[in-house]
Amino acid sequence: MGLVSEPGPFSIGPMSPRLTSPAWYDVTWNPTVGCSPVGPGCDHCEALRTVAQLARMGGKGGARYAGLTTTGRARPEWSGEIHVRDDILTWPLLQRRRRRILVGSLSDPFHEKLTTETVDAMHVVMTIAHWHRFIMLTRRAERMRAYYADPRAPARIATQIEHLATAVLPGLGLSSHGRGGSAGAGAEHPAAAGARRNRAAGAAQAVRQEAGSEGGEAGPAALDPWPLPNISLGVAVESQDRAGRIGELLQTPANLRWVCFEPLLGPVQPDLVPVADGGYADALRGGRFDIDWRGRRLGSAEPMLRPLDWVVAGGETGAGARPTDLVWVQDLRDRCTAAGVPFFFKQWGEWASVPDGSVARNVVRRGHRAAGRLIDGRSWDEIPTAMREYRPRA
Repeated sequence: MGLVSEPGPFSIGPMSPRLTSPAWYDVTWNPTVGCSPVGPGCDHCEALRTVAQLARMGGKGGARYAGLTTTGRARPEWSGEIHVRDDILTWPLLQRRRRRILVGSLSDPFHEKLTTETVDAMHVVMTIAHWHRFIMLTRRAERMRAYYADPRAPARIATQIEHLATAVLPGLGLSSHGRGGSAGAGAEHPAAAGARRNRAAGAAQAVRQEAGSEGGEAGPAALDPWPLPNISLGVAVESQDRAGRIGELLQTPANLRWVCFEPLLGPVQPDLVPVADGGYADALRGGRFDIDWRGRRLGSAEPMLRPLDWVVAGGETGAGARPTDLVWVQDLRDRCTAAGVPFFFKQWGEWASVPDGSVARNVVRRGHRAAGRLIDGRSWDEIPTAMREYRPRA
């Protein structure tokens, strides 16, 4: 996905501190591992290199990643296999301290091979762990939109919350009644007890029982609110050719929406985003319009769309990395600044900008360390207030 950059208990491993960006998330959570390419932005996938490296470690740790990659002619390739890691699924429930958690840095949380039940299970955990801010990123924007538009999703998630207590949490050493799972055991493990308490508190926050008929039993459980307020939804876009993903995102119900232009492989126009009704949208200002046969923009009768809340950009890293042109980044930054959308630039990657025109192109390959992350002499570290200062509802 191109976003693996901060260490954490389930992130990819050692990272060099030399150009680490200011922390816009605290830790990664990978209940699923494995992926497959869906466009040129996946050609030099950082997560792919990481998973291949972990698989080569061997032993119990390496076995978790075995079979996810194959050896191609020049570099590893995804096998298309996806592992669902049930042992990691409940991890956020054990973390009482509030964190910003990047979901699925070694996979795609809306990959087509993941069953709806698996996606539901992740949302069950995110629903209960309401004190965390979960940051999601996908290249499968159509499936993401379809999932959140499904009116049955909230009811499925609410139903599975009870299933978590009876079928999943016992594996942490507690029964559905909160007692130790093995006979004769003493006090339950603190982590298991914490998970039980956190589950109960989270369920009380999010699950509402619908009213039944007069004098009858209560109706089915439902989520309130939906979409979940502690989830930030994002799409990865590498060029204007893939801008349709932004259109899908703009039409997806979400508390906070963001786009990651990484690796940025060409100029992008976030004010010219195709949307599903055949028109276009300005993703930074929320306007909608049509284009006539002369290329003129015409007002649209369709409702306005809420603009993006955040834009992240960055260059490509690793062997074979392609350059990100200075002009592309400057234009994107200027558009965001003019629209008042927070802009965050991660890094140039392997290629550094050369603004003085001393070379034929305004970039030159210097390596990840030397290229840095400055644009016109300064860093761009803007993060939405809602993400930086997230607080769950009381």
